[in-house]
Amino acid sequence: MEEGETLRILDFFCATRYHIIIQNGKTKPLKFDYTLLRFTFQRRNMELFVVHERGTQRIPLEDLVTFIINRINEELIQRELKTLTVKHMRML
Repeated sequence: MEEGETLRILDFFCATRYHIIIQNGKTKPLKFDYTLLRFTFQRRNMELFVVHERGTQRIPLEDLVTFIINRINEELIQRELKTLTVKHMRML
């Protein structure tokens, strides 16, 4: 990528860890969920493609996407930038 070029695709590998609280407040780790996230950027739009790769999928993908978008928006608000708006969500 050369200087001045814009980023078009950004891929993330997301590992979601689960724990349960057992006696005395200790936690016991459970298995992980593995999800692939692909952000694609156009002039005024961004698309997010989500694929559940492996695991028990204890959290629905819609909830994971909502969590990620909310965290991104918190950061954008702190930087006084325009926040993301979800216009459409479809899980395959």
